Amino acid sequence: MSDIGDLAAQISGYLGYIDVIDEAWGNPLPYSCAELLRSAEQGGDPTASWRAEVGAAQEARYHSPAPPAVGAAFVLGWYLQVVAIPLAYASVLCNWLPDASPEALRFDLDEMEHYPVALSLSPGNVESVPHPQIRLRRAREKYEAHANRFAAAYNPGVKMSSRQRYGLVRDTWSMTLDQARTGVAAAPSMLTGLRESCCFIFALPGAMTCTRCPRNAVHA
Repeated sequence: MSDIGDLAAQISGYLGYIDVIDEAWGNPLPYSCAELLRSAEQGGDPTASWRAEVGAAQEARYHSPAPPAVGAAFVLGWYLQVVAIPLAYASVLCNWLPDASPEALRFDLDEMEHYPVALSLSPGNVESVPHPQIRLRRAREKYEAHANRFAAAYNPGVKMSSRQRYGLVRDTWSMTLDQARTGVAAAPSMLTGLRESCCFIFALPGAMTCTRCPRNAVHA
């Protein structure tokens, strides 16, 4: 028996930094994954204002203009988190998976830093998958079906390689699943080695290269 409200509350409790809610609660959240993806696949740039706001926030924080590649990486990664979080946590918490198609997901952004602070789940199209290994495989398949479409259509106004796009798809899934496993089951982290993708935070004054940044392979 699925309960979107209960799953949402559990995920919110483990995450702490993002509210996950049943879409039936309150007014619809302002950003629709379906609308963003549809616009991008039609050749539009629906995240232009989002990236501009991220860039302005980074400039204010670091007292220096942020290279467009930084905002482009952050926005793609944050969108992918919206897709990954419900599926990764459900694969650990329950015997069913929620709908994470573009039509099922909406989100809202922090007013200052513009990262997702809320996402809503649809109670429809829930899939029962009692076997844990099969459930994990189906969760990743459902994630990739949505995430790869958005990564392919994403037009951030700067050059972005396929390794960066799809590496970020893979990195976001592995990091979110690891977060779910370590948070829910207190399991040891399974993350090893370097990421495939880069957030380019090193380009901002005083910012540090991440421990698992692929740039570390060059300097090893």
